[in-house]
Amino acid sequence: MRKILWWGTGLFLVVCFFCLSPTVANAHAYLQSSTPVDQSTLDQAPKKVVLTFTEMIQNEYPSIIVRDSKGNRVEKGKAFINPENDHVVEVGVQDSLPADVYSAEWRVVSADGHPVSGVISFKVGKTDKSFATGSEIGENATSAWPSTIVKMVLYIGFSLIAGVLLFFLVVYRGMIDKRLSKRAGRVLYVGIGLLTLGFLLFLPVQVQIYTGGKVLDIGAMGQLIRHSGIGHLWLLQMVSFLLLIASFIVIFRKNWLGRTWLWLVPLCLFAVILFAKAMQGHAAGSSDKSIAIPMDFLHLVSASAWVGGILVLFVFLRKMPEEARHTWNRFSPWAASFVGLIIVSGLLMSVMNLGSMPKLFTTEYGKVILLKVALFLVMGALGLVHYLYMRQTGKMMSAKTMVAEFGIGFVILGVAAFLTNVQTPPPAPPVAFSQEMATDSGFVSLKIAPAIVGDNTFLVVFTDRDGQVRTDFQKVTLTATPSGGKKPSEFEALQNAQKEYVASGLYLNATGRWKIKIHALANDFSEVDKTFTIKIKQ
Repeated sequence: MRKILWWGTGLFLVVCFFCLSPTVANAHAYLQSSTPVDQSTLDQAPKKVVLTFTEMIQNEYPSIIVRDSKGNRVEKGKAFINPENDHVVEVGVQDSLPADVYSAEWRVVSADGHPVSGVISFKVGKTDKSFATGSEIGENATSAWPSTIVKMVLYIGFSLIAGVLLFFLVVYRGMIDKRLSKRAGRVLYVGIGLLTLGFLLFLPVQVQIYTGGKVLDIGAMGQLIRHSGIGHLWLLQMVSFLLLIASFIVIFRKNWLGRTWLWLVPLCLFAVILFAKAMQGHAAGSSDKSIAIPMDFLHLVSASAWVGGILVLFVFLRKMPEEARHTWNRFSPWAASFVGLIIVSGLLMSVMNLGSMPKLFTTEYGKVILLKVALFLVMGALGLVHYLYMRQTGKMMSAKTMVAEFGIGFVILGVAAFLTNVQTPPPAPPVAFSQEMATDSGFVSLKIAPAIVGDNTFLVVFTDRDGQVRTDFQKVTLTATPSGGKKPSEFEALQNAQKEYVASGLYLNATGRWKIKIHALANDFSEVDKTFTIKIKQ
């Protein structure tokens, strides 16, 4: 009865997805600001075009092409990522541009490995020419589908490997004869073959997506492996995959399938592969990577083990009714645990990527999530029915029901693969930071707007105990220190006409937690020292 309640509760929690109040986070990069501003008119030509994005930009083929109204290119040199701020991409332009309308076409790769492109327009001097139409787009359908297919191949391969590992590590306790060993070998052959195909296709597909060029560009593939984060992760996966194959060969050739502890070796190697995979998706673009990446890893492990476990048990234990009944009983609590992990990790990642509940129903990303949830409910319901039937009758259900269950599981993996290539909704506009602290002589308040990575305005106001603004400070210094022991930035706030102390600049150059220390020296040489903590999300 407890297991029945557990399954029912697990399925009910999926419905609770609709009742959650998400917090804001983003995955794909979005253009946050530009210099020159889109659709702006300048008296003098800019020296460079600067684009600021909502997240880190990878150093893979950033491109900004600036053209005049006749289509002539006027940029100077190649686009590059600002060494002090990895959210900023810039390119120089030719000197003394004549009065005209100019467009800057850009294309970058965001932290999660997805390319984003668009165009901004600006005028220089007096001209009667109209602006070009701007846009911001993600991957097109032509580039997204090959990536979706490759990921689906990988996910099915992951499921088969996970199912075999689960079977021999914790589920099966019977005798391992030649028939079972042969079936296990065949499933591993298929799983390894799918992973080999997926890993080999991954690089050319990524090169085609990033550059829009040829698929079989050996030079570009080499550059991707040597200089990109995704390339390094792919290399780690390949090394771990080769070691995984070697461990399987040793176990099968030595006929050590019954030695449970030996399966821990391929389990660890497989975990490395899955964790590297989790670092290549939407989680890599989250402002809370320490949460998003482990949740993505748990989601991938649980889904692979659940779907793969069902398939492996069905294939391995055909025409073995007694062993099948006991093994399915042992698998059921594991399946329930995987369902719970899928629910928790899936809900959390969806909340982080969506940003607000209405986007669940109004965006393509949200609608794909709804489809995935619906399929998950159907598969979970079939699993519950199968468990109850076996518990009450002691018999297995028909093969058709089992095929339907893991068939839906493979469809879910396909939907998950497609979801990784769907543009996440744009993040909500940033909220300015504002906080006040008490001092020995009154209060000090700090306002930071717009509180993003890039250019910000810092406004410091001092008041006495009666609420009167103090202006008797000879120097006000701010120190911005990022988390992780990175180098702080120190700058001075100057008094403006409104008797406020103001500073502006690119002092917040990364997402995460920042400590802003205010040091003020009054005319009577008394001091005010206060530290504020702010979290920059985009």
